[in-house]
Amino acid sequence: MQLSGLVTLEPTEGPVLANLADMAGDAFLEELWTQELLSALPETSRGSDRERFLSRAIILSDLAVGTPYQCGYCTPDGKGLMIGFRNSELAPQTWEALEEKGWKDLCKSVLSIEEQEALNKQLERMAPISVFDYPEKTHKHDDFIHLIMFAVAPDAQGTGVARKVLEPFFKLADEENLPIYLETYSDRLEGLYKHFGFEMVREYRSPEFAVYERVMVRKPGGER
Repeated sequence: MQLSGLVTLEPTEGPVLANLADMAGDAFLEELWTQELLSALPETSRGSDRERFLSRAIILSDLAVGTPYQCGYCTPDGKGLMIGFRNSELAPQTWEALEEKGWKDLCKSVLSIEEQEALNKQLERMAPISVFDYPEKTHKHDDFIHLIMFAVAPDAQGTGVARKVLEPFFKLADEENLPIYLETYSDRLEGLYKHFGFEMVREYRSPEFAVYERVMVRKPGGER
């Protein structure tokens, strides 16, 4: 996608990707899904430094597998990051396959054996609330935009960066008559996305977890 006002990230921009992953990884330590995943770390890996490192590494992994397919975008100042794709442009590749590759690479290069075992077991437990291909399964013959990961630098929150990241996607979606899908886990972010015209289409819950996944969609021409 060519999005006015946003930089399309390239896989060759290693330092840029690393800086963005650091920013987004720090922001995602506050996300409920990330907290649930990292809560399963073995005792030897507990602590803010290791958890921050792993949160950053997960984002960098997604950027590494996504940028070759133009799935990464940021604001020119690097304060906002989006990982997402237009289904017709990513096909026949799938984000699920890319993410699996990224996780395998992460296991080989970053995680200890104990961390791999603990986090893989936790991912299995979290599967009922980690359904990230709802639009692909539900609208596999249609075109849409799927926003996978959205982060704003902690020191830039409340300054309009979120709108700067989202507006170019809205503009393209309205011009091309495309719905936009995303997932979130928090009441605060659900409220933010509703403000931008998204509505709830599905919830995924599990009795094992207090947090739950909300799938949301913004239809073309949505209020914002």
